[in-house]
This record gives sequence, C-alpha cells and structure tokens, in this order.
Amino acid sequence: MGTKTSGEAGQRQGNAGPGRFGFVIHPLGMEDVVRFEPRAANKREALVSKVLEWTPAYEVSHITGIRSTLGATADGWFIGCPYFPNQFVTLTREAVYGKIIAACRIAEEQGAGIVGLGAFTSVVGDAGQTVSKNVGIAVTTGSSYTIATAIEGALEASRRMGSSPEDSHVAVIGATGSIGSTCAKMLSRMVGGLTLVAPNLSRLRRVAEAVLQYSKRVVSVTRDIKEALSRADIVISASSSTGGIIKASYLKPGSVVCDVALPHDVCREVAEIRPDVLVIEGGLVSVPGKVSFDFDFGYPPGIALACMSETMILALEKRYENYSMGRGIDIEKVLEISELARKHGFKLAGFRSFERPITDEEIAEKRERADSAKKKVMISYG
Repeated sequence: MGTKTSGEAGQRQGNAGPGRFGFVIHPLGMEDVVRFEPRAANKREALVSKVLEWTPAYEVSHITGIRSTLGATADGWFIGCPYFPNQFVTLTREAVYGKIIAACRIAEEQGAGIVGLGAFTSVVGDAGQTVSKNVGIAVTTGSSYTIATAIEGALEASRRMGSSPEDSHVAVIGATGSIGSTCAKMLSRMVGGLTLVAPNLSRLRRVAEAVLQYSKRVVSVTRDIKEALSRADIVISASSSTGGIIKASYLKPGSVVCDVALPHDVCREVAEIRPDVLVIEGGLVSVPGKVSFDFDFGYPPGIALACMSETMILALEKRYENYSMGRGIDIEKVLEISELARKHGFKLAGFRSFERPITDEEIAEKRERADSAKKKVMISYG
C-alpha cells in the first residue's frame, strides 16, 4: 500500500467535481444479501460468506436528488464492499483493507471528492487513516454526525418517556470506540451520572480520565453490561460487536436505548417482552430534496443514516477534506457538522424502533407501562 503526504491526505479535491461523494456499504447479514439478490434466500450462510469473499468491490447505485434548503446540490454513489461483519474481523488485514481501498477508488474514479466509510468499514484497523493514505480523495467515517444525532435522539426520547436527562444515569456501551468515547465526554456535561462499558478495562480507564479532564466529572467503568444497564435510565450503544449483546432482562423499566451499532446491539426479544422500554435506532436522518438512492438498504425513501448524511453534507459544502477520522473524534467537529446539517436542512427522521416507525401513541403506552413497572418494583422493596 502506498502512502501520501499529510498535505495530500488532509484536504484534496483532485479532479473531483463539486458536490460529489461516495459511500461504502456492506451487508450486515443474510437479510441484506437476499434483499439485493433474492436467489440467495435458500443458501447456507457459510456458502454466501465464501462468495462474498471472492466478490470484488463494485458500484451499487447512483444517488441523485439531494438538494440543500440553500439550493446547493450533490450526487453520489453507493459502493459495495461485500463482506459480512464477522469477515472484517476474521479475514486477513491485507484482504480487508484491500477491498475497502478498492471500493474507495471506485468512488474516486466516478469523480467523487470525498468518500464515507459505512458500518464495519469505518471501525476496522485505524478508523479510516490507512484507507486515506491509499486513495486520492478525502475520507470520513461519518462518526461526528452520528454522535450528534445519537445524543439528540436519546435525550429527546428520554424526555418523551417522562425522564429529565439532567437527572438521569447514562450507560455508554462501546465507550472505548470513537463514537462511544466522544458521546461519553459530551454527555458528562448533560446528565446526572455516567457508566462506561467495554471489554478492555485499561482502555476504559483512559476514557474515564479523558472525561474527567473534559468535564471534571468522575464516571464509573465496568466490563459488565448487565450490571451497568440495570441502573441506566439512558443507554447509548455503539459497540463493534456482531450484534445482540443487550438482553431484555438487563434493562431498567422506563429506560431508553439509542442503538447506534450496526449490526444492532439490542436483541430483538426486547421488542417482544419489554413493552416498558423504548429502543430507538440511532442516527436516522431526513435528507433534503427529492433524494433517490436507487437501492433498498432497509429504510424508507428519503431517510439515510447519519454517517451517510455527514458525507453528503461535506459534499454540499465542497469540503473535500478528511473529517471524522481515527479513534478520537473532535467535539468541535461534532458541533460543526450539527450546525452544517441544520444549515442545509438535514434533521432527525423521527423515531424508529426495530426497523419501523414508532408513533407518539406507542411511546405514551410504553411510558404508562414503565410507570406501572416502577410502582411494582417500589412495592416489592417496600
């Protein structure tokens, strides 16, 4: 893999036209593969994994119709990097980086000025830095806007469930990652208490020290997800697991979970047996204009993930520069991209829970059930 100078990697336009971007996607599971290729429905996952391993990066679709409220326009491309999440972890570093870089180069060949890294392509290795050194356009992971929308959504959902965020205890799952660690810092100035959760205790302590320096707040750290969630009113979950680490029995009545992770951290059983808990999908954004993705990636028309939206916003701004990169996300960039989003007309797309919109009436019912569950707990301790 070749390298570029820091000047080239920091801000580059090359031959790219204005308002053009690429975004790298990959299947999160068999459902995504079948949506794209129905003939895979009856195939064994092991066989499909092997086919994905052999399949090169490719252009998926052309994205059109993005129009800022200020009149600026952008178009782009979804580029496929065909691996399942576990393959990004188990295959060789050379194979994984090679396919991600190949996907980014397809965006570059199309004339994009910036490329966004989606899902596991943004968390493997050094979170975009090696990729940036091997392509001729700017790179972002989209983490800054993901953080902004996750915090905004989680706090609003908590209010809707009858809680005051400033009095609430928050658990951040995946707190040593780029999204989780920055969420922890920002939330430490907004909420009543904070617990950081991740597998590596020494890294957790470093994040806790960074939080202390930022807000003068002492926070708890633990590797025990169940223990942390048993007392959390709000949960931000942004782990890099392969999904399903938050069980129904772990959650406190009335709690709100903002699940930013892809694949999702919350088990589907929560939807079935915990009507007193509100789970929302983090980072879903309404894109301005009459956008056509020309590809079904599982969301309603006009709705994109925040990481995708960050790439679009930077293209509208013609900010062809590396933005959300590496393991530490600058809080100033989170604040900046939030302001740019408002400027161009991007906004939260309401609440979705387990792949479908959740209504005000459903949230009110969950709040009522939570109040009843809390009363039962108080009686049992009384």
